[in-house]
Amino acid sequence: MKYKRLGKTNLEVSQLGFGAVQICRVPETEAVNLVREAVNSGLNLIDTAHDYPDSEDILGRALKGLRDKVIISTKSGKTSREEFLDELNTSLKRLNTDYLDIFLFHGTSKSENLDKLIKNGVVEALLKERKKGKVRFIGFSCHNPDIIDRFYEVADFSALMIPINFVSTEFVDKNYKKLVKNDIGIMAMKPLGGGRIEDARVSLKYINQYEKVIPIIGMQSIRELEENLELVNIKEPLDDGDRQTIENIRKELGDKFCRGCGYCLPCEQGINITDVNYIKVFFKQFPFDRVVNPERDKVVEHVDECIECGKCIERCPYSLEIIDMLKENRDYYFMRKEMGK
Repeated sequence: MKYKRLGKTNLEVSQLGFGAVQICRVPETEAVNLVREAVNSGLNLIDTAHDYPDSEDILGRALKGLRDKVIISTKSGKTSREEFLDELNTSLKRLNTDYLDIFLFHGTSKSENLDKLIKNGVVEALLKERKKGKVRFIGFSCHNPDIIDRFYEVADFSALMIPINFVSTEFVDKNYKKLVKNDIGIMAMKPLGGGRIEDARVSLKYINQYEKVIPIIGMQSIRELEENLELVNIKEPLDDGDRQTIENIRKELGDKFCRGCGYCLPCEQGINITDVNYIKVFFKQFPFDRVVNPERDKVVEHVDECIECGKCIERCPYSLEIIDMLKENRDYYFMRKEMGK
């Protein structure tokens, strides 16, 4: 395993990060064994979040006795000071640790959410917790490439987690050089497009072009771990065959690849467009009962209220066929619900 410096954190992290969003999908014993095997294989960067169902609890058990061998990154999306601090302290307890190496503000893709973090004293609160030693480094998790410049204004941040794959190229196109210049540690979420890109070999070859990027891949089996460990060491650049594969996949996903940036919102009918259009990703990442529930039933059923005004399509910077996607994901959700687990 090779290690890289994660920007100005100066943390030496494994060239591949372990995404812990999917370990809640497998029996706990298997999940614990998987995490420990990953650490024993040399992976030392582990990413999770307060809102990933049982992820932090599983990691807390799996990393018992291994804390000094790992770098833990977790997240909170709360925008009130009290709720944010509660989630921070809960994460520490779940993860069975006195400190977090990296703590990311989650869901900072829209200016209004960032404004709340500042206005409500959340950023200030985290800076105080850092002084207490509960957090070593501060960062952001973001789905919107156009808001990243604002992060330099509001916090002394050292790390950033953004989607990077050969479909969502806008982040590296717009931000990579400046992030490197400012020595920000770059972690790539969704290197496989949240499971929508099935060619892991080409995906990792694409990301390997960007020396400063650490891909974070969600894993749920030893087989996936072994495959990713092998692929991350590919040194060859993209060849013509790879580029053709990329072009084919881009064409296939291009008009149905939601980035979750939220530009389409708000919907005048109150439809949660991004949540609905991530349905297939949710089924790949989370346990069935965390995806299918009465609350999400209501969210998905609300698609029936769409009047097809087209305003969401006008706002979308990627010209996605959002109305068709909403219907497709609605139908897929209820099909999966009827099928059961």
